[in-house]
Amino acid sequence: MKNVCMYLLIMGFILPIMSQEKSAEVFYESGKLPEVVLKKAGEEFSIYYPDYSNPDSRVQKLESEFISYDLGKDFEGHDEYLLILEVEDGMLAATFDDTGKLLSVVERYQNARLPAKVQKSLAKKFPEWTMVKDKYVFVQRDGEIKRKEYKVILRKGNKVQRVVVNQEGEIIRGKY
Repeated sequence: MKNVCMYLLIMGFILPIMSQEKSAEVFYESGKLPEVVLKKAGEEFSIYYPDYSNPDSRVQKLESEFISYDLGKDFEGHDEYLLILEVEDGMLAATFDDTGKLLSVVERYQNARLPAKVQKSLAKKFPEWTMVKDKYVFVQRDGEIKRKEYKVILRKGNKVQRVVVNQEGEIIRGKY
């Protein structure tokens, strides 16, 4: 009888824990989280789309700093307010209007770590080429992503190729 009670007690603790883990896995199964509402400015919301898919820790760090940044009353008395956050070889510049609504975000990073899709696409379309330099550019205006691309410089012997690739690995500009 003692063993049965002990078994039921242990199962009573384990089952709720396991059920919570399964629901969390189902919720985050896609690996993509929604946009972030920074604040309500009057009747409108400031929406920012962080790049959760970017594997570079500098990008993630700067975006999380921006999301947690408290604008406070800094924007008051100005038509527009410019916020610039910097890390090594990267920057994020955000513009707010006089009500504190986010107007635009521009992010630029030199030699950022490329996502797996972009790496595979470049390796497939440019075999035997080595990557010399890259730049990640992200532009958002009025809650809409305008540009999200990787500018890459490739070299093969004496030849140099400049290629612009989107986040899906599709070549936007450049020859292959």
